[in-house]
Amino acid sequence: MDFKQLEAFTAVVDYGSFSEAARRLYLTQPTISAHIRALENELKVKLIIRTTKKLTITTKGYQLYDSAVRILHIRNNLMEDFTGSKKHIIDLSASTIPSSYLLPELLAGFGKVCPDVYFHSLQSDSSEAIQKVIDGSVDLGLVGQYTEQEDCCFIPFCQDSLVIAAPVTPHYLKLQEDNASLQELVKEPMIVREKGSGTKKEMDYFLEKSNISPSDLNVIARMNDLESIKKSIVNGLGISILSARSVQDLKKTKQILLFPLKDAEHKRNFYIVYSRNRILKPHVRQFIQFVKSFYPVT
Repeated sequence: MDFKQLEAFTAVVDYGSFSEAARRLYLTQPTISAHIRALENELKVKLIIRTTKKLTITTKGYQLYDSAVRILHIRNNLMEDFTGSKKHIIDLSASTIPSSYLLPELLAGFGKVCPDVYFHSLQSDSSEAIQKVIDGSVDLGLVGQYTEQEDCCFIPFCQDSLVIAAPVTPHYLKLQEDNASLQELVKEPMIVREKGSGTKKEMDYFLEKSNISPSDLNVIARMNDLESIKKSIVNGLGISILSARSVQDLKKTKQILLFPLKDAEHKRNFYIVYSRNRILKPHVRQFIQFVKSFYPVT
């Protein structure tokens, strides 16, 4: 018997259905059923009688429910006492763009609604952030790429577009004036993000859709630091395909030129990621709902 099983069981009793318990806990219905079945097997009693029309809690089920509520309450109090704070903690890992350009406004907004929640945030690339969710190092990930991970749920919450960022020089001003094609621009000296970056993966996907192979690129540098890439562009090293959100500051100060990727009108999603195998704490679920509703749907 563990806390995950007790949380699943109390949720089924509270919400009156397996499907609603799964929705509220951000788990699949089979996972909820497995937790209940494990409890019944260990206790050797029937806790819930389930038919096609209704769900009935047995006498033993209600006895366990009363005890489970007390146990979970004691667990929560112990966690608060152990951390020395009444604040709830959310551990999250965010890739470069969400960490630098989305998370600050998300945390500021959520802090006004839930001031008792404390965040511990780590920055990494998207692949590493997803791995931290899988291995349980963090509660959530904010990433710029989607992967086929059966253990994870990816919820899109914000859209962005890719642009080509270039130095402000007579050469690139002329290319912009002439509406240079993508095929022309990729021949320019190019700086690319590191493997594992969500932006790099989206760039590769976009170029593949545009029938441009990696060998067509004039790559002169690979960098794992976005700010270094931006400074290199400003200093005239070359161009780069980047997130539009990440270069708005330089665009406003007219330090770079932007070439929209009109050929494909390529959009990318940012995702909030959590594990299907762990029951999320109530304040974590509340943060997910907040993030989902924060940005307007496009």
